[in-house]
Amino acid sequence: MAKKEKSFNLKLYAVIVFFAVAAALTLMVIFTFNSKYTAFHPEEVARNYADTIVQTGDGYNAYKTTLVSKSQKYGDFIRKYYMYPIIYRDAGYKPGDDTKKLKELKGLNDKSFMSDASKNDDGTLQGQVIDKMYDYYVELVANGWDNYDEFFTKYFEQLASVRKDIFGDYYMTDEIMFTALESNVATYGKSLTGTEDEFDKNTKKQTSFKSIGEYEKVYGEDYRFTASVAGEKDIDLASYKAAINADTFAKYGVSADDITDVKCYTVEIKTDDGKVVTSTDVTVAKIGSSWYVDSAATDTTALYSFYK
Repeated sequence: MAKKEKSFNLKLYAVIVFFAVAAALTLMVIFTFNSKYTAFHPEEVARNYADTIVQTGDGYNAYKTTLVSKSQKYGDFIRKYYMYPIIYRDAGYKPGDDTKKLKELKGLNDKSFMSDASKNDDGTLQGQVIDKMYDYYVELVANGWDNYDEFFTKYFEQLASVRKDIFGDYYMTDEIMFTALESNVATYGKSLTGTEDEFDKNTKKQTSFKSIGEYEKVYGEDYRFTASVAGEKDIDLASYKAAINADTFAKYGVSADDITDVKCYTVEIKTDDGKVVTSTDVTVAKIGSSWYVDSAATDTTALYSFYK
């Protein structure tokens, strides 16, 4: 994907962030309802996982339906294994440590690490960090999100380095990290889908400018993708359990004994005219009465590159 010159407009950024947060809250309510319903239907779990990725290239939010989120909130999982090891690195925190010990540790989120630039930033420098991280995000997402461990590790290490260069200090919080990542996720999605000119009804300020997305360039501005389950592949439960990486599953709070069934569905992505543009096999595992995507056994690379 070609790089574009970017500049940061603080006033426009503030307006966009306000509406983005409002939209995100609405989507969270919808997503929570849908997740609780679809969790009981393995084919829908598989379909939704692929659909979430292909619609906006969003492997980040797709992980909310995977085994990663089985025993803890997705955000807490990211904090525990990828954010806190950076924030509390010099204090001795290791990935997966009990977070209760954080109360006794001094991390980079302590205000003593804030430079004047951090204390006085009106959002301009933060915007520069987000902007500079975007190109690196694009590099990482080119390989998809299947190796989330590598993705989060590299992204947050780079973020710490970029922020230090711009702010001149080591200050870091989980809020800073989530804000940068989620902003990059949203921007990347818009680079695929395109955007329209939009204006606030009250202030009349423009909150979005029209742009042609990568999907639109290939499939036209009226494109629409539909995900559907095209078939099911047999998986032997005993063989599946034997191949499980116990250390990886332990991070999820899951063991092989917890899984009572496993299925694999082929999910196809079609355009309105019925043309299949890509497909992927999604493995789902059953724990209790709910189904979860096993991202470690699922290759979604094709969902990120089909339009190129």
